[in-house]
Amino acid sequence: MHKFFAKTQFLGKKVLFLSQCHSTNDIAAGLLKEKKQLEGTTVITADQTNGRGQRGNTWESEPNKNATFSLILKPTIIPAQHQFQLHIITTLAIHATLFPLLGKELKIKWPNDIYYGDQKLGGILIENTLKGQHIETAIIGIGLNVNQIQFHTSSATSLQEITGETYNVNELIEQLLIELEKKYLALKGNELKNLEFQYLRRLYRFETDSLYETAGRPFHGKITGINPLGLLQIQENEMRHEFAFKEVKYL
Repeated sequence: MHKFFAKTQFLGKKVLFLSQCHSTNDIAAGLLKEKKQLEGTTVITADQTNGRGQRGNTWESEPNKNATFSLILKPTIIPAQHQFQLHIITTLAIHATLFPLLGKELKIKWPNDIYYGDQKLGGILIENTLKGQHIETAIIGIGLNVNQIQFHTSSATSLQEITGETYNVNELIEQLLIELEKKYLALKGNELKNLEFQYLRRLYRFETDSLYETAGRPFHGKITGINPLGLLQIQENEMRHEFAFKEVKYL
């Protein structure tokens, strides 16, 4: 365990740096099982060999090129049924970190991705343990494409591919920790409504007529909001649908 001099109160004050690991979320989970960890403990690796996305998706990452890390939170104030609040503050923190570099084409794609235009720039994987009706611990995994310029899919992009610049990965992680701590403290300070407002204004395809598919049926609709359980709300003519993850496909 190493000290990481982030300009924060508690996020990133204790950091485990690994040259390679299969999954930083799994390492963080192991730390929680071994002993009590300080909130904000962060696991960073230069080479994540088996990064995971939501619902078993994989995360492609070239060694020493990207930001791949996980951090431990203890958000006991959040009810179990409102776990999506962690997605809101995490994606907002990533957006706040990258917006000065990328501008208005940067968007949050529900439920767990960061997009530039129509290409994926990063994603998150949040894994919670519950105690009673509240979250006991949360492991927030973040993957951002930074200096990688070759991908197996045309739907992926990176900071360097967009801007032509090379970035210091650790500096980006530090800034992201700063932004995430701000959002986390705002959530604890009863500023959820403002955070939700910010989230919607940065949401990919928000209030834009677009094509989707559900249960094999394509339809046109507009994203109008996210309900308290984190379900995506899409208005199709006079009907409003609510979708869980993988119940709707963006076309």
